[in-house]
Amino acid sequence: MTAGNRGFTLVEVLLAMSLSALLLTAVYWTYFSINRSIDAASEGQEALETGRMLCELIKKDIRGVSAARYPVVGKSDIVEGRSLGEIEFVTTAGLETDRLKLRRVGYALIADDKDRMILIRKESKDLNNPLDETAKVFEVSRIISSFHLEFFNGTEWVTKWDSGSSATLPKQIRVTVDVVDAKGENRKFTAEESVQSSL
Repeated sequence: MTAGNRGFTLVEVLLAMSLSALLLTAVYWTYFSINRSIDAASEGQEALETGRMLCELIKKDIRGVSAARYPVVGKSDIVEGRSLGEIEFVTTAGLETDRLKLRRVGYALIADDKDRMILIRKESKDLNNPLDETAKVFEVSRIISSFHLEFFNGTEWVTKWDSGSSATLPKQIRVTVDVVDAKGENRKFTAEESVQSSL
Protein backbone atom coordinates (compact mmCIF):
# COMPACT_ATOMS: atom_id res chain seq x y z
CA MET A 1 0.00 0.00 0.00
CA THR A 2 1.40 3.39 -0.91
CA ALA A 3 1.30 6.46 1.32
CA GLY A 4 -1.50 8.24 -0.55
CA ASN A 5 -3.84 5.26 -1.17
CA ARG A 6 -6.41 4.09 1.37
CA GLY A 7 -6.74 0.37 0.48
CA PHE A 8 -4.86 -2.82 -0.12
CA THR A 9 -3.64 -3.86 -3.51
CA LEU A 10 -4.85 -7.08 -5.08
CA VAL A 11 -1.45 -8.69 -4.51
CA GLU A 12 -1.53 -7.87 -0.80
CA VAL A 13 -5.05 -9.30 -0.42
CA LEU A 14 -4.10 -12.50 -2.27
CA LEU A 15 -0.94 -12.85 -0.18
CA ALA A 16 -2.91 -12.42 3.07
CA MET A 17 -5.52 -14.97 1.96
CA SER A 18 -2.82 -17.46 0.94
CA LEU A 19 -1.08 -17.17 4.31
CA SER A 20 -4.42 -17.55 6.13
CA ALA A 21 -5.25 -20.64 4.07
CA LEU A 22 -1.84 -22.19 4.85
CA LEU A 23 -2.26 -21.46 8.55
CA LEU A 24 -5.78 -22.94 8.66
CA THR A 25 -4.61 -26.02 6.73
CA ALA A 26 -1.80 -26.58 9.24
CA VAL A 27 -4.21 -26.21 12.20
CA TYR A 28 -6.75 -28.55 10.54
CA TRP A 29 -4.10 -31.18 9.75
CA THR A 30 -2.70 -31.05 13.31
CA TYR A 31 -6.15 -31.34 14.90
CA PHE A 32 -7.22 -34.35 12.85
CA SER A 33 -3.83 -36.06 13.20
CA ILE A 34 -4.17 -35.86 16.98
CA ASN A 35 -7.73 -37.22 16.78
CA ARG A 36 -6.61 -40.14 14.62
CA SER A 37 -3.82 -40.92 17.11
CA ILE A 38 -6.25 -40.88 20.01
CA ASP A 39 -8.69 -43.13 18.15
CA ALA A 40 -5.93 -45.59 17.23
CA ALA A 41 -4.76 -45.75 20.85
CA SER A 42 -8.27 -46.28 22.22
CA GLU A 43 -9.06 -49.03 19.68
CA GLY A 44 -6.40 -51.27 21.18
CA GLN A 45 -7.17 -50.27 24.76
CA GLU A 46 -10.24 -52.50 25.19
CA ALA A 47 -8.36 -55.55 23.92
CA LEU A 48 -5.40 -54.77 26.17
CA GLU A 49 -7.59 -54.30 29.26
CA THR A 50 -9.60 -57.46 28.53
CA GLY A 51 -6.47 -59.57 28.03
CA ARG A 52 -4.77 -58.34 31.19
CA MET A 53 -7.92 -58.62 33.32
CA LEU A 54 -8.63 -62.14 32.10
CA CYS A 55 -5.06 -63.34 32.72
CA GLU A 56 -5.11 -61.94 36.27
CA LEU A 57 -8.52 -63.48 37.04
CA ILE A 58 -7.47 -66.94 35.86
CA LYS A 59 -4.10 -66.74 37.66
CA LYS A 60 -5.89 -65.79 40.88
CA ASP A 61 -8.24 -68.76 40.55
CA ILE A 62 -5.38 -71.17 39.81
CA ARG A 63 -3.39 -69.87 42.81
CA GLY A 64 -6.29 -70.96 44.99
CA VAL A 65 -6.48 -74.53 43.65
CA SER A 66 -7.21 -76.71 46.63
CA ALA A 67 -6.02 -80.10 47.77
CA ALA A 68 -5.43 -82.92 45.32
CA ARG A 69 -8.66 -84.69 46.35
CA TYR A 70 -10.54 -82.33 44.01
CA PRO A 71 -9.65 -82.92 40.38
CA VAL A 72 -8.42 -80.41 37.85
CA VAL A 73 -10.03 -81.28 34.53
CA GLY A 74 -9.22 -79.40 31.37
CA LYS A 75 -8.69 -79.72 27.65
CA SER A 76 -8.14 -77.68 24.51
CA ASP A 77 -9.78 -78.82 21.30
CA ILE A 78 -8.88 -77.22 17.97
CA VAL A 79 -12.06 -76.53 15.97
CA GLU A 80 -11.91 -74.65 12.67
CA GLY A 81 -8.45 -73.33 13.47
CA ARG A 82 -9.26 -71.96 16.91
CA SER A 83 -8.65 -73.43 20.33
CA LEU A 84 -11.79 -74.02 22.39
CA GLY A 85 -10.53 -74.68 25.89
CA GLU A 86 -12.45 -75.83 28.93
CA ILE A 87 -11.18 -76.13 32.49
CA GLU A 88 -12.77 -76.98 35.82
CA PHE A 89 -11.22 -77.06 39.30
CA VAL A 90 -11.88 -76.33 42.97
CA THR A 91 -10.36 -73.16 44.38
CA THR A 92 -10.44 -70.92 47.41
CA ALA A 93 -10.46 -67.86 45.17
CA GLY A 94 -13.88 -66.68 44.14
CA LEU A 95 -15.71 -63.60 42.98
CA GLU A 96 -17.39 -63.28 46.38
CA THR A 97 -15.63 -61.81 49.41
CA ASP A 98 -15.63 -64.98 51.54
CA ARG A 99 -12.21 -66.40 50.61
CA LEU A 100 -12.27 -69.30 53.08
CA LYS A 101 -14.90 -71.36 51.28
CA LEU A 102 -14.11 -73.75 48.48
CA ARG A 103 -15.79 -73.22 45.13
CA ARG A 104 -15.90 -75.22 41.93
CA VAL A 105 -14.88 -72.90 39.08
CA GLY A 106 -14.83 -73.44 35.36
CA TYR A 107 -13.97 -71.50 32.22
CA ALA A 108 -15.07 -72.32 28.68
CA LEU A 109 -15.12 -70.66 25.28
CA ILE A 110 -18.53 -71.33 23.74
CA ALA A 111 -20.51 -70.15 20.72
CA ASP A 112 -23.77 -68.26 21.19
CA ASP A 113 -26.86 -68.76 19.01
CA LYS A 114 -25.32 -66.54 16.29
CA ASP A 115 -21.98 -68.42 16.33
CA ARG A 116 -20.13 -65.60 18.11
CA MET A 117 -17.60 -66.73 20.69
CA ILE A 118 -18.17 -65.99 24.39
CA LEU A 119 -15.78 -66.77 27.23
CA ILE A 120 -17.80 -67.78 30.28
CA ARG A 121 -16.89 -68.43 33.90
CA LYS A 122 -18.95 -70.83 36.00
CA GLU A 123 -18.86 -70.88 39.79
CA SER A 124 -20.62 -73.06 42.33
CA LYS A 125 -20.39 -73.70 46.06
CA ASP A 126 -21.60 -77.27 45.44
CA LEU A 127 -18.40 -79.33 45.15
CA ASN A 128 -20.07 -82.69 44.55
CA ASN A 129 -22.21 -82.04 41.47
CA PRO A 130 -21.23 -80.98 37.95
CA LEU A 131 -20.95 -77.26 37.26
CA ASP A 132 -23.52 -77.49 34.47
CA GLU A 133 -26.21 -78.36 37.04
CA THR A 134 -25.41 -75.99 39.91
CA ALA A 135 -23.26 -73.09 38.75
CA LYS A 136 -23.85 -69.41 38.33
CA VAL A 137 -22.65 -68.50 34.84
CA PHE A 138 -20.85 -65.21 34.20
CA GLU A 139 -20.05 -63.84 30.77
CA VAL A 140 -16.40 -62.77 30.88
CA SER A 141 -15.94 -61.43 27.35
CA ARG A 142 -17.33 -61.48 23.82
CA ILE A 143 -14.07 -60.44 22.16
CA ILE A 144 -12.13 -63.68 22.77
CA SER A 145 -11.48 -65.73 19.63
CA SER A 146 -9.34 -68.51 21.13
CA PHE A 147 -8.87 -69.99 24.64
CA HIS A 148 -5.98 -72.46 24.81
CA LEU A 149 -4.94 -74.48 27.86
CA GLU A 150 -1.73 -76.38 28.54
CA PHE A 151 -0.79 -78.41 31.61
CA PHE A 152 2.78 -79.13 32.75
CA ASN A 153 3.22 -82.60 34.22
CA GLY A 154 6.83 -82.10 35.28
CA THR A 155 8.42 -83.13 31.99
CA GLU A 156 6.22 -81.81 29.18
CA TRP A 157 3.25 -79.59 28.36
CA VAL A 158 0.02 -81.41 27.44
CA THR A 159 -3.36 -80.10 26.24
CA LYS A 160 -5.57 -82.48 28.28
CA TRP A 161 -5.60 -83.09 32.01
CA ASP A 162 -7.83 -85.11 34.31
CA SER A 163 -6.71 -85.36 37.92
CA GLY A 164 -9.55 -87.79 38.56
CA SER A 165 -7.83 -90.32 36.29
CA SER A 166 -4.18 -89.58 37.06
CA ALA A 167 -4.63 -88.74 40.78
CA THR A 168 -2.15 -85.86 40.43
CA LEU A 169 -2.44 -82.15 39.89
CA PRO A 170 -0.52 -80.44 37.11
CA LYS A 171 2.64 -78.60 38.18
CA GLN A 172 1.67 -75.54 36.14
CA ILE A 173 -1.20 -74.35 33.98
CA ARG A 174 -0.67 -72.08 30.98
CA VAL A 175 -3.60 -70.17 29.49
CA THR A 176 -3.33 -68.36 26.14
CA VAL A 177 -6.19 -66.17 24.93
CA ASP A 178 -6.58 -64.36 21.63
CA VAL A 179 -8.45 -61.08 22.11
CA VAL A 180 -9.94 -59.41 19.03
CA ASP A 181 -9.29 -55.66 18.91
CA ALA A 182 -11.48 -53.04 17.19
CA LYS A 183 -9.66 -53.59 13.88
CA GLY A 184 -10.43 -57.31 13.94
CA GLU A 185 -6.83 -58.32 14.67
CA ASN A 186 -5.97 -60.93 17.31
CA ARG A 187 -3.83 -59.95 20.28
CA LYS A 188 -2.34 -62.87 22.18
CA PHE A 189 -2.11 -62.91 25.99
CA THR A 190 -0.54 -65.71 28.03
CA ALA A 191 -0.76 -66.43 31.75
CA GLU A 192 1.21 -69.18 33.44
CA GLU A 193 0.70 -70.14 37.06
CA SER A 194 2.05 -72.87 39.33
CA VAL A 195 -0.46 -75.07 41.09
CA GLN A 196 0.47 -74.67 44.76
CA SER A 197 -0.93 -78.00 45.95
CA SER A 198 1.31 -79.88 43.52
CA LEU A 199 4.59 -78.32 44.71
